[in-house]
Amino acid sequence: MNKLVLGIFLFIGIISKSFSQKSLSDYSYVIVSEQFEFQQEKDQYQLNSLIKFLFNKYGFHAYFDREVPLNVVRCDGLWAEAEGTPGFIMTKVQLVLRDCAGEEIFRTNYGKSKVKDYKKAYYESVRNAFDDIINLNIIQKEIEDLGIVIISNPQILSESTKNSPILETSIVAINSIKKEPLKKVEPTIEKTIKLNLPLNKYTNYKYMGKTFLLRKTAIGYTLYQELRDADDDLLLIGKIDVKNSKINFKNKKDKIVEAFFDTSNHLIIGSGNKRKIYNYIN
Repeated sequence: MNKLVLGIFLFIGIISKSFSQKSLSDYSYVIVSEQFEFQQEKDQYQLNSLIKFLFNKYGFHAYFDREVPLNVVRCDGLWAEAEGTPGFIMTKVQLVLRDCAGEEIFRTNYGKSKVKDYKKAYYESVRNAFDDIINLNIIQKEIEDLGIVIISNPQILSESTKNSPILETSIVAINSIKKEPLKKVEPTIEKTIKLNLPLNKYTNYKYMGKTFLLRKTAIGYTLYQELRDADDDLLLIGKIDVKNSKINFKNKKDKIVEAFFDTSNHLIIGSGNKRKIYNYIN
């Protein structure tokens, strides 16, 4: 009888836990670590960038920690880590997702590779591990922006609200805004050209159903296509130079055409009926 009662309680506990757990689609973004424990430096082998790229490709809103929008809800996010085991015979990588409390939400099976080159072995292992995430068919919800909270009378705030770290940076008291006389703005002849250049080291795009990676360099950008059969999984498409407020794209055959980034962060290469629009997907 005691065993039966114990079994019932265990069953109820398991059912309750399964219903209380969030689905990965219930989270709005994922933060990818820029250096895993088995790496010697940040983004070694460009592995972290690959993982971020894959998360974005398969339904997630992925960022490095320094890229996360300021006004997001912290516990709406997940934290992605990779556990790697390099070896002479086999390299293994496992991906782990945790919530804001550090609780493990999902863990893939080990992706494995027998390739001897470490970089290629890690790439193959990560892609194999990522199959478990692809099979989940995740579509994360849109990121909730807390925005700016405007309080007409800041005296009505409770003590707990006043101490909120979010409100400390976002509350604007209307009573504290000083009215100043309008100043006449003289027209200027000089025109400022906004180039909308990507600031991140890596930016993801999509064109004709294919995925692309734009890498920021000291003198411009380099555009790659994601391709499993290419060396390092990335096929060089061309380079983007920025000089004197002008952007040019040069392909592998050294042909140069104009390019620009629009206000939606899309990359447009060429002009007229030969124009290609690479849609920003980060």
